Amino acid sequence: MGEVIAATASIERIDGDVHTAHEIALARGGEVAEAAFFRLQPGVTAIDDAKAIHEAAKKAESLAWAAVAGIDHDADGLIGNIRDEMWNALGRPKQSSHMDAVFPEGIGTYTAGDPLGQPLLMQVLRARIVAADAPQWPEAKRNAWAAAIEAKREAYEAAVKSYRPIEAALVVAEAGYRAAVRGAHARLKNFKRDLKNLGLTEAQIHEIIPDASAGKKRGGTGTGEK
Repeated sequence: MGEVIAATASIERIDGDVHTAHEIALARGGEVAEAAFFRLQPGVTAIDDAKAIHEAAKKAESLAWAAVAGIDHDADGLIGNIRDEMWNALGRPKQSSHMDAVFPEGIGTYTAGDPLGQPLLMQVLRARIVAADAPQWPEAKRNAWAAAIEAKREAYEAAVKSYRPIEAALVVAEAGYRAAVRGAHARLKNFKRDLKNLGLTEAQIHEIIPDASAGKKRGGTGTGEK
C-alpha cells in the first residue's frame, strides 16, 4: 500500500509532493481535477504566497548580513592593527602585563564569537585603551586609538541595528512558509481520501500522489502516512 509523505519530512519535500500531486491531478481532468482544485488548490496557493515572501526575506537578509560581514572584516583588521601598534610601542615583548590588561586573549577577545555582539566588545576595548597606563602609550596616542575604535564601532552598530529587523522578518517568513506547508500536507492526506471515495485504487492514487513508501523500499529512512 502506498503512503503519503510524512509530516516529519523536510518542508521542501512536502512542498514538492503537494505541487506534484496538484499538477498531475489537474492534468487528469474530470472528477480528479475537481477534487484537486477543491482540496489542494488553497494549499498550493498558500505555499506559493508564503514561499514568495520567504524568498524575498532571505534575499534581504543575505544583503543585510553582507553589510555586517563587511564591517566586521574592517573592524577586525583595525583592532589587529591597533594591537600591533601598541605592542610595537612596547618593544614587542613576549609577555606584557600592559598588553594583557587590554587584550587578555589577543584580538580574539573582541573579534571572536557572534559578530552581532562585537560592537559591545569594541566599546569595552575602547574603555580599556583609554584607561591603559603604559608610559609608552601617551594619552594623545591612546585617545587616537580609542577614537578610531569608536568610529568603527558606531558604523558596526549601525549595520547591526539595520540587520536586526530584517533577521526577524526572515524568522517570521520561515515560520509562515512552514505553516503553509503543514496545512497543505493535511490537505494532501485528505485528497488521498477523496480519491479513494472516487473509486481509485492505491496504485492509481499514487500515480497522482508521490508514493513515500517507494523511497523506503529503496533504502530511504523517511516514514510515510497511509
